[in-house]
Amino acid sequence: MEKMDKLNENHSLIKEANRLFKENKFSEAEQYYMQAAKTLGTDLVEASIWLCKKRQNSINTSSNTNSSVVTANTEFYTAENFLKQKKQLEQTQQLLEEYYQQSQSLKLQLMQRN
Repeated sequence: MEKMDKLNENHSLIKEANRLFKENKFSEAEQYYMQAAKTLGTDLVEASIWLCKKRQNSINTSSNTNSSVVTANTEFYTAENFLKQKKQLEQTQQLLEEYYQQSQSLKLQLMQRN
């Protein structure tokens, strides 16, 4: 039960961080991502943290920044999408390993027939 509570808490942290990011509140979003990183692991949210810092720096260094450039397509860089991509990559790797084993098995069968 405690593990489920932690997962829900992390999901809420990431959702809130994503919302703040979309509202261009990069420093606040970064804090939420860092909080989630404490239990999820930094590797799962480091891209989002990096992007928050980069966006914050671009705002700080250029007072005439065009807001449409700053907010361009932020959904592709959220931690939530990163988690989905990580899961998809793991599933793809698993399928690749299965296909490789099947091909080796078929290769062996062919060699035994000859």
